[in-house]
Amino acid sequence: MDARRRTTVLLLAAAVLCACGTPSQNSGSRSATTPQQQTASPPVLPSAAGSPSANAAPAGTLVREGLVGLYGSNAFKVEVKALESNRDLTVLKMEITATGERSSSSGDFGYDGLPSQSVSFGRFRLFDPVGRKVYFTLRENDAEGRAFGTRHSTATTENYPDDFRVGVRYPVEVYFPPLPAEVRQVSIVPDMALAPFTGVPVTDGAVPPVARQRDNTDTPAPGSTFQWPVVPPSGKIWSGVSDVNELVETPQKTTEQQGTQETIGLRTDVLFRFDKADLSDKAATVLDEVVEETRVRADPAKPPILIEGHTDSKGEPAYNQDLSVKRAEAVRRYLAGKLGDAYVYKATGKGESEPIAGNTKKDGSDDPEGRARNRRVEISYQIKQDLPGTTTTTGPSADRVRGSGRGPAPFRADAGPVVGSLSVKRFNDRLRVDVHPFYRDGAYLVAAFDVVLESSGMFVPVPGPFSGGSHAFSSGSDYGTFSLLDPATQARYLPLKMSTEFVENSVLTLEKGEVNRSYVYFPAPADSARTITLEAEGIGTVPDIPIS
Repeated sequence: MDARRRTTVLLLAAAVLCACGTPSQNSGSRSATTPQQQTASPPVLPSAAGSPSANAAPAGTLVREGLVGLYGSNAFKVEVKALESNRDLTVLKMEITATGERSSSSGDFGYDGLPSQSVSFGRFRLFDPVGRKVYFTLRENDAEGRAFGTRHSTATTENYPDDFRVGVRYPVEVYFPPLPAEVRQVSIVPDMALAPFTGVPVTDGAVPPVARQRDNTDTPAPGSTFQWPVVPPSGKIWSGVSDVNELVETPQKTTEQQGTQETIGLRTDVLFRFDKADLSDKAATVLDEVVEETRVRADPAKPPILIEGHTDSKGEPAYNQDLSVKRAEAVRRYLAGKLGDAYVYKATGKGESEPIAGNTKKDGSDDPEGRARNRRVEISYQIKQDLPGTTTTTGPSADRVRGSGRGPAPFRADAGPVVGSLSVKRFNDRLRVDVHPFYRDGAYLVAAFDVVLESSGMFVPVPGPFSGGSHAFSSGSDYGTFSLLDPATQARYLPLKMSTEFVENSVLTLEKGEVNRSYVYFPAPADSARTITLEAEGIGTVPDIPIS
């Protein structure tokens, strides 16, 4: 398909694709910055270059290739040259080369502008899988602004992209908020069809950003290096750092962590008899586990421990509201009796007002499983924060369905063999999902797979082929129908979330035979888990995926 026709199709798709915005970020930076920090002057950095950290990877080893463009545009090679940290900002230095069949391509590396009209490189993100935070590029004015750093604009206008010419090497740098001093490795998790760069070493002593002019030639030759303009941070600067939220479900409970807050959701079918608010005989076993977990993890200096009751939508709303309050109060009395008065407790009821699943199916029929998930009591508290020099207290939960913390994963140049596949048919499109071995990165599991278009013509992901899903937590994910299941514990793991966006990439527009390198981060299962099952709702299952 010629470039003009492809662009027309993509712009039509863009008009109806409403979910392709800049991600929303939570607060929670460990530095003094906030996600919408604004400053009147550029960061002031020392001039010393500093020394590289001991874990620096050999030059030329951190390389990824894949499609780049919100809707797919061309194949690119991205080589990470350095990630340099300082008190005031972090500098990511790369070299980017177009390698596809098209002689030139505008790419789509930023959030500014219409599809294929971005001039910045804002789609790169840093993820600390140990500290559990995502760092976004520094941008002009607000989250919608252009990322500071390299701008691939034309010689005549700064608002229109210059094309990447195939075979030309383009040095690129982008800036991020400062990293905590103890962070020595991070993962680069691009919002593009590129696999994550795990185990990227952080070196100290970034030199101050320097403005650079665009090279004056309009036709750089393949093999040459071309410098686009570089814009250092200045004026009104947006700085974004997001905590990550995770959710693990078992047949008896869910555990959700949102930054420093943890919420344990207990199914009321386990705690109460039908339509009753008195604890059942088997409730003590479940609640005693929660008591021990709360004793270890909840911070009594940051009250309260909040207990909320929830129901499904069966029955009258007023009755459900009253039942939810009584059940929350019953759990509060049990926790207080076991934990004592070192904690402050608050019980409340939400009735049927905050479902986490559908009470009915899409066809309007009853959904018993969805209603069962909605009948719950949630116990929320602030997690104890580790003091400098202490060992982390946020390890696996009491039922051992959550993996313990570990260091960042080393960089993986190769995805490994295909260990299973799924077939997806949508309208006249046929997609194949080739699954590779999964691997642990810090506290998380990286699900690695390729999406391949097998049919002729062009596949336009409007809507996304794996979006939606029945779970409210992950329905906004581009892979919301995906979850991981550990058959040994029956624990289910949902995609890792940051506010309303997820630690993942998306499926682009594809032509026959094109491969979309895809990934999703999930909470890691128990350390003993050596394999896991991928379940794609309404699509299929891939069992026995190896975990390394």
